[in-house]
Amino acid sequence: MRRKMKYSLIENEASRKRSFIKRKKRMMKKLAQLSTLSDIKTCAVIYSPYNPDPEAWPSREGAEKVISDFMEVSTGDRNKRMFDQERLLHVGIAKEEAKLQKMRTDNQNFEIQNIMFGCLKGEIDVHKLGQKDREDLSSFIDTYINKLICRRQNLMENGESSSRLPPSVVADAVVVPVGDYDHMNQNQNQQKSIQCQGWRPHGLEPSPT
Repeated sequence: MRRKMKYSLIENEASRKRSFIKRKKRMMKKLAQLSTLSDIKTCAVIYSPYNPDPEAWPSREGAEKVISDFMEVSTGDRNKRMFDQERLLHVGIAKEEAKLQKMRTDNQNFEIQNIMFGCLKGEIDVHKLGQKDREDLSSFIDTYINKLICRRQNLMENGESSSRLPPSVVADAVVVPVGDYDHMNQNQNQQKSIQCQGWRPHGLEPSPT
């Protein structure tokens, strides 16, 4: 197993110089590969205590050409693709927070779905749920029924039989009552007024037992 290297200043000057020369060659090789494989313009300018003049790759003229082309790009377009450490961290944090929120939402919907089917199977007494759970369950059931209605309507409009719906979903969601939610009956009476926008079921089918 390759030992993890601790990045810090190399105290010994001779070792530091050897490491610099070796890593500089490696970096130049990587730049050449990046330029060839990706067909992009690359350059490097290196200042070091081991050479009185700055070193340019692939050449001084080549580096000047890349820098000149870069400076001709408008400030807005240039900054749009540039990241400092602070911006990079903010973008990374925002992405991770979005992932975390999506996972929380997915987990919450999964838990509510399990409660709903538990009630339908008689495994859970809806009256023993807390107020918040009942409210979440009520909202989830309304949304679930609306999506089933939309799905059925889309199938009927396309000339397909409603029997194409999974039988367990239809039976569990429509035939078996859940608790004393009167507004669910009102919701079902308003089926024809629901506006459907081509919904397709995803992740709402009951898990096989």
